[in-house]
Amino acid sequence: MIENKQTFTSLAILLLAPTMASAAALKLQLPTLSKDKADTFVVMSFNILQGGGHAPKVGFPNGAFDGSRKDDIARVITACRADVVGVQEDDGSDGLLKELGRDWHRAGNVYAKHPLTQIAGGVRVHLPNNRLFMVVNTHWWPTDGYGPSIVQKRLKKGDVPKDLDRFEAQILKTTSGIARGPRGYLSLINRVKPLIQAGEVVVVTGDFNEPSHQDWTQAAAKRGMDRWVKNTSGRPLRFKVAWAGSVALEKVGLSDAYRTRFPDEIKKPGNTWTPPYPDGLPGRQPYHHQVLDRIDRIHFTGVHLRVLDAAVVGEDKRICEIAHSGPWVSDHRAVVATFEFTGSAEKLSNPKNDRNKSKGTKY
Repeated sequence: MIENKQTFTSLAILLLAPTMASAAALKLQLPTLSKDKADTFVVMSFNILQGGGHAPKVGFPNGAFDGSRKDDIARVITACRADVVGVQEDDGSDGLLKELGRDWHRAGNVYAKHPLTQIAGGVRVHLPNNRLFMVVNTHWWPTDGYGPSIVQKRLKKGDVPKDLDRFEAQILKTTSGIARGPRGYLSLINRVKPLIQAGEVVVVTGDFNEPSHQDWTQAAAKRGMDRWVKNTSGRPLRFKVAWAGSVALEKVGLSDAYRTRFPDEIKKPGNTWTPPYPDGLPGRQPYHHQVLDRIDRIHFTGVHLRVLDAAVVGEDKRICEIAHSGPWVSDHRAVVATFEFTGSAEKLSNPKNDRNKSKGTKY
């Protein structure tokens, strides 16, 4: 069953659940949409792990999902009533699209219930009544190592100086490689910045493989959770780190949807990495060694959009705003956000770079 913990509270939908979910119904409570539905839409970001295929080494064999994981992934997406999904680790096939149904469209790794046009920089979504916005999907790669794991290694060695500002600077220097390359944050900014300057309404979905500076705050360093599942160092893994990627996104004009809805990073850590799993999997370290974090996010330009709600979607209602009672379908939790346009349709349907529209391929 998918059920809500605190938010998304006005409308219940019943869907048939998969066999592996004890043949129960999927129950989802969703947000109240504005009277003009064209003004409101739901975006999801979802890393589906190895294209939603057979992944036994990391605990996701097809046999655990009645022969296929893609139909379960599609069921989670449609149960959350997503209008648009940015998928990471997609396999490039139409397998997920077929599971989503005939009314869905696909442009690269962006899926939607509305027509899509792929243009330079991203994918334009055509909502009813000429509402348009851009989706830019991303999957960063930390070329110098995953930041939280580097912090964990320093803790294991007892290599944390008394000067925590110095420690933060060392971590940021060590992880600076995430800026570079085709999967670095500078590449994303080079795609997004011209769109924003041209007046596009932009939503970025992604697995960022780096935490947010809005989570690793000074307050969280004092009172937040210990991110190491079973910490053996004697010191909690919680430090102030202004992670460079999220800082760069903020500077270019992008806001974090989940943290906009839930500004208290201590009460609502919103972790998407990683749900619990059994020990002994050849492709994963023991779960108690994991460092938990919110690396799957949705960012948006806030001039013409307002966040109505946001939620982490996963396996446990104690952790997620929306919980799925069957076997969870990925090593990442998903995140969804409900947006509302704040400007007139006429104003927002004619961005300056609409000339790209004719050059794109519509799906």
